[in-house]
Amino acid sequence: MAVEKPTLRPPQQPRSRASLERVLAAGTKLLEEDGYEGFTLAKVSALANVSIGSIYARVKKKDDLFLVIQDRFMSASEEDSGLAELEARTDLSARELVHAAVADIATAFQANPRLLRVFMHRGIVDDTVAARSSASVSTFSDTFERLLLTRRAEIAHPDPELAVDVAFRMAWGTLARQIMYWPTFESNRAVEWATLVSELGDACAAYLLGPA
Repeated sequence: MAVEKPTLRPPQQPRSRASLERVLAAGTKLLEEDGYEGFTLAKVSALANVSIGSIYARVKKKDDLFLVIQDRFMSASEEDSGLAELEARTDLSARELVHAAVADIATAFQANPRLLRVFMHRGIVDDTVAARSSASVSTFSDTFERLLLTRRAEIAHPDPELAVDVAFRMAWGTLARQIMYWPTFESNRAVEWATLVSELGDACAAYLLGPA
């Protein structure tokens, strides 16, 4: 599915850019606190201390502003990822590299879980939101796979590309479910986030490399 770029009329003057930043900050805060249903342009206007007319001069409807906020958040997450930098860590064993890659994915989920949860739930009913999220996940997936395939010779699976892809799905999917719902959604056992991340690292490493 093609990713549509958010519809936003860009500001030209410094004052207008500052006003837009206040609008984006206010919109982000409302989404964190009230979710999609509580996110309205009227509330954004009041919180940002910006006229509703100036907001409509930038976007046609609240979904346009929502998509701008989502795109900014996803882009920042992709830029902040440390997966690419791990390629230079020749001091790490293959097992340590798998753990570090899973931990970096977990860090991305912890950047703003409340906002991320809103995007996840909205993506269920909005294809445009889902497409932007999918594109971001694919960016992480491509980098994760490129990183771990630098240790191709140590991967025990007969199809290293498939194995690395499945390992990414294991880690990303498990952590995403934790953010989207709650820690005991699928099991009554409450597992601390750090413990879950460590265990996922062990699981992925064992799957890719064999028992420790």
